[in-house]
Amino acid sequence: MNYQALQLAAEQVIAAIDKTKPSCVSVDVLASIKRQMEFICKHAAAGDNPSAELPAGVKFTYAVLASRELTSPDELTLQAKINEVTRLLIGV
Repeated sequence: MNYQALQLAAEQVIAAIDKTKPSCVSVDVLASIKRQMEFICKHAAAGDNPSAELPAGVKFTYAVLASRELTSPDELTLQAKINEVTRLLIGV
């Protein structure tokens, strides 16, 4: 896993959330996605697999939240950034 690329991709999602507040997405959903990106960023920066650092039985939900909530053309840019994090996280 390329931890540096993963960290950068997660940071880009965080920056996009901070800069652009998509109009149709709840603040709670954005906050949840941002918290998960911060977790990924923190562990990738330490050279740890973020998925392996989750407590037993816990999974990331940011991709599901994003796929359900991000639908407008402006929001699809954020969705693409989130998809890149997922791609790097699962090593595709």
